[in-house]
Amino acid sequence: MAIWIRKIKGDTSENYLKLADGDWNLRTQFEVFESWLKCDAGNLKSDEMWIADIGFAPREGALGGGPIISLEMMKICLDKQITIYLSEYEGVNLTV
Repeated sequence: MAIWIRKIKGDTSENYLKLADGDWNLRTQFEVFESWLKCDAGNLKSDEMWIADIGFAPREGALGGGPIISLEMMKICLDKQITIYLSEYEGVNLTV
């Protein structure tokens, strides 16, 4: 999947930016997302509302663990009005 950054417009949203295309690993996606937030989220207008839709597949045999949502990441999301959606997809071939 990918991370879709979407701009909220009324009752709908429009695609703005695609990150981590084809990567289904949640930890990798969070690394890409955090890097983007730190480097490029400043370009988003703070008076607009945004969605970061992170589509991932669960790790086979996973019993816990996962990425850390840092305080810095949360602060940037709050400042830029970014809501995070986690979209889980099962049965995905993670080697693609």
